[in-house]
Amino acid sequence: MAALGNLRTLRCATADPLNLWTSEPFKATERDGRLYGRGAADNKGPQIVHMCALYRALKKNPDLPIHITYLIEGEEEIGSPSFRPFLESNKDKLAGDMLLVSDTGSPGLDQLVVTTGLRGLTAMEIKFKGPKQDLHSGVHGGALLNPLQALVQICSSLHHESGKVAVEGFYDDVIEPQCWERAELEKLPTKENEYKEFLGVPNLAPPPGYEALEAIRFCPTLEFNGLGGGYQGEGSKTVIPAEAFAKITCRLVPNQKSEDIAKKVQKAVEQACPDSIEVEVEVKGGGDPYIVIPPGKPGSTGQESALMKRAFPILEDCVNQQFGSKPIYLREGGSIPIIRDLQDVAGLEALMLGLFTNEDNLHAPDESFNLQIMNRAIDSFENFFLELGKPTCCL
Repeated sequence: MAALGNLRTLRCATADPLNLWTSEPFKATERDGRLYGRGAADNKGPQIVHMCALYRALKKNPDLPIHITYLIEGEEEIGSPSFRPFLESNKDKLAGDMLLVSDTGSPGLDQLVVTTGLRGLTAMEIKFKGPKQDLHSGVHGGALLNPLQALVQICSSLHHESGKVAVEGFYDDVIEPQCWERAELEKLPTKENEYKEFLGVPNLAPPPGYEALEAIRFCPTLEFNGLGGGYQGEGSKTVIPAEAFAKITCRLVPNQKSEDIAKKVQKAVEQACPDSIEVEVEVKGGGDPYIVIPPGKPGSTGQESALMKRAFPILEDCVNQQFGSKPIYLREGGSIPIIRDLQDVAGLEALMLGLFTNEDNLHAPDESFNLQIMNRAIDSFENFFLELGKPTCCL
């Protein structure tokens, strides 16, 4: 019973805040052309797209001469601790030509994106310890440094006023985007003002030299995901807390390394921490960035598998037929660490077509999946599988 209780608690936590859902988060509900539910767009809906498409393709051609293995990995939200060891122990069984993934985003119904890069991730939690217990702020205030004050000062020191990360060596290994990548970004139908309106902020604040839509694809970040300490209830309680904490994640770009960035941030925090406060930095996980240069684009290796070389133009044509426009090639702001793991261990490169949009509310109340995108994408991938299976003189 305890295990079942813990599972229920975990399920509810992933859908918090529950009171903001219009319908039950773990019961798929269709309304207004959308399918609502936790994970509808990230990533159950896109998984079903691939499966339905392959089912249809196999009904039309039961002897389709392509071999597909589905991999559904369920630990991503906790850092995929089991995945890399699994890959290492099964390395000899992982031979293949490519990965096909739809766990990335697109601007909307009429413009899909083939994702060419994923930012890496470093996650850590920092604890600031002061007195051995919470203290009365009247009796003891002024005699010691408040851990919350230390937290605010140290966190503020991690960025310059311009917004750039102030950690020494943070940008040392960053590789600038190629000209063709910037040209593809110019095709994006979403503009800065629309993006600002969608976010509901008065102004955007990208780092110097970049626009906001460039920054989320080409720039590394250091973000504060949570800060806490002291009394959090209603009213007031005049205490100096014994502890405070900060949760930090860094999004990384080629050629940054998760482990290296974690060490640099830890060093910066420890150096900034005053002697009167004890600090502990715990690395919670992460993964390195991933980038794939489509065959034929400047910078591509030319060593891609024959199937990979055919797959990109075939998918482009299939998307164009169903969505009325060819996909554009962009890096993604988010992270899928297992894609880099599969590249490192199995040598597999990924073809990633984004199927969710900003309107789908990933990880938020009323998450949903656009059913028009779903149906068009099923048709696209059905044709893709059938075309990919056709014999050619090159194979």
